[in-house]
Amino acid sequence: MAAPKTKLSTTIGFPVFALAFAPKKAKVFVGGGGGASRSGVKNTVAMYTVNEHSLTLEQVAKHEFGSDEDSVQSIAIHPKEKTIVVGANNSLDQINQGINNNCRIFTLKDDSLLFQAAISTVDGLKDSFQKVARFSPDGKYLLTGGTDGKLSLWSWPECNSVLPPFDVEGEISDANFDSASSMFVALSSKKCFVINIAKGKTVWSIDKPVVSQSSDAAEFRSARFGTGSSEGYLFLAVNAKSRKQSYVCKWKVDKWVMERSKLVAVKPITAFTISNDGEHLAFGAADSSVNILSSKGLQSLLKLPNAHNFPITSLSFSPTGFTVVSGSADGTCNVIAVPQGTDSSNFSFILFVVMLILLVIFLAYLSMLDGGGNEL
Repeated sequence: MAAPKTKLSTTIGFPVFALAFAPKKAKVFVGGGGGASRSGVKNTVAMYTVNEHSLTLEQVAKHEFGSDEDSVQSIAIHPKEKTIVVGANNSLDQINQGINNNCRIFTLKDDSLLFQAAISTVDGLKDSFQKVARFSPDGKYLLTGGTDGKLSLWSWPECNSVLPPFDVEGEISDANFDSASSMFVALSSKKCFVINIAKGKTVWSIDKPVVSQSSDAAEFRSARFGTGSSEGYLFLAVNAKSRKQSYVCKWKVDKWVMERSKLVAVKPITAFTISNDGEHLAFGAADSSVNILSSKGLQSLLKLPNAHNFPITSLSFSPTGFTVVSGSADGTCNVIAVPQGTDSSNFSFILFVVMLILLVIFLAYLSMLDGGGNEL
């Protein structure tokens, strides 16, 4: 009997820069393209059905942007509506005229992506684009961040500014809401900060990445709040500037104390995410590997070397947590089976308990033998 497959690669047909699963179904949205060029590679957002048993992808809907427009760089799926937000710049001619309604809003109807509206979330610079888009878990907010360092919080569906935009030094690398939709974390390579939405104030910030194993200069890469079993934690992906080490750090949010940090790779992390149940973390590295960790102890559960021909640009867990999809600029997506069961720390504890029970039984048996001999 053949062993079950760990991953299956599918050719998408365009460089992939963004991925996002639907909130409740095994449907993944994939975005990317060739940019504003004459390469012939379409700028596209497409929806695929994921078979979590065979690990196959089947395209069911897509939207192609104009060849003079930019590629898709970010995707966000509303948690309660059939709404998709896509970051793709307008044409260079429009940008030169001061028009760049880069944040495109689509609805899904009968397996078709229908354009609804667009707003501008970045300054009108031709080299700026929306790198990050996230909906809050309650669906009331949309958070966008660009390479121009502009971070904006919008009400949904009105798309009105909730707080004054934050201007961050350097581009926005990542942003994420907590499970209660009460605060969000955002970061550039140099700074990480957490904002309380109701108060509009910073509740925690750090200007320099901290890892326990190294004093090397480092940069922030990504951030995710824990959820489910990892509720109450913030996970930070940090890269050494030497590009020879990368870490995942686990912070307790009630006291903002780092509980654990771990060296997880010898190449920079390029993509990072967390499963819906909070059990697993996944990251892609510059060596094109995909890695899955336990969120509890940061133990490695799976490493797939050379999963793509180019470094991973995006990762997304399915709602069930049974699979994770990786995307790359090489124009492929991998559907990867997530290891299920206990992590190594739990397994070690269970093994210890079992051995202890067996030892007690064995000692009891010897005692019974000794007792029987005395009676004779």
